[in-house]
Amino acid sequence: MARTNAQRVILELIRHAGQTWDGKTKLFKAFYFAHLYYASKEPGLLTDWPIVRTPQGPGIDKSQPLLQGLVKNGYLTIESIQEGPYPEYRYCLSEKAAAEPPLAEDARAAIKAAADFVLPKTASELSQLTQERSRSWLQAKDGDLLDIYIDLIPEDDYEKGQAELAALDQQITSAILDQQLAGASEGKGS
Repeated sequence: MARTNAQRVILELIRHAGQTWDGKTKLFKAFYFAHLYYASKEPGLLTDWPIVRTPQGPGIDKSQPLLQGLVKNGYLTIESIQEGPYPEYRYCLSEKAAAEPPLAEDARAAIKAAADFVLPKTASELSQLTQERSRSWLQAKDGDLLDIYIDLIPEDDYEKGQAELAALDQQITSAILDQQLAGASEGKGS
């Protein structure tokens, strides 16, 4: 299946939330989880839009132009709201967005699963969860692109693979050193 446009994924997430979505952090986490749900069931990627490390966990890279493109094209409005004393955003679908043709069933299923997982949780709970469980986030620095698909590898398999890579790296390093020493010995003997 062809990859889905990142903007359509955002619209579909908001559609599953009942046409409005409160909270940027929750939207970021839902976008991340939609990619994981899709990858766990389907070969390939849901979108090719990058996900980056933010202090609060995985986030949508260059989210501002992505979201503003939806606003500019009449698919979305963004309102400022308050979450207690804190400023937050509410994302609202337009009638134009509602008229968009549906995504492929496999994409819709992954997006629905992500929305269903994220919506009952707070932004803080989601941030804490991804900060504790996202291997890609734990290994990166803020602003780095994340290889989120390593988050789907079971811990035992990941550790075994890391040990195998370390052993292979050691073998390659030893072979290179042996070759350099052999070359140096030949140079001295001439």
